[in-house]
Amino acid sequence: MESSLPKGLKSLISFFDRLPGIGPKSAARLALYLFQTPQSFLDEFSAAVGQLKNEVKTCSICFNLDDSDPCRICSSEKRNKNRICVVERVLDVLAIESTGKYTGVYHVLGGVINPLAQVGPEELTVEQLMHK
Repeated sequence: MESSLPKGLKSLISFFDRLPGIGPKSAARLALYLFQTPQSFLDEFSAAVGQLKNEVKTCSICFNLDDSDPCRICSSEKRNKNRICVVERVLDVLAIESTGKYTGVYHVLGGVINPLAQVGPEELTVEQLMHK
């Protein structure tokens, strides 16, 4: 099937296929879906992707993602700075924040120690956590 696809679709499928959790079939579905959407949606989608690295910042304190550095959580006077929730990923912060129950701050490690993948404490933000 892929050899009969136009070059533009093949290219887009190839990019989607590189994303985590997206296999070849899902990549093809996403590319075909985008082809069928209005150009205005594609323009907005393209702009959002293009602005991602320019507009989203990594917080220098907790390593969460936000529009500002430090992030809104670290900057908030209402947060208990003596309570730090250490999480693996930014997605974990989003999950905890969605409950509206936690009032402390966070520290995002950026992964987990995995010797088989050659990920040790030095590849994570463990040292920065130790200095808090």
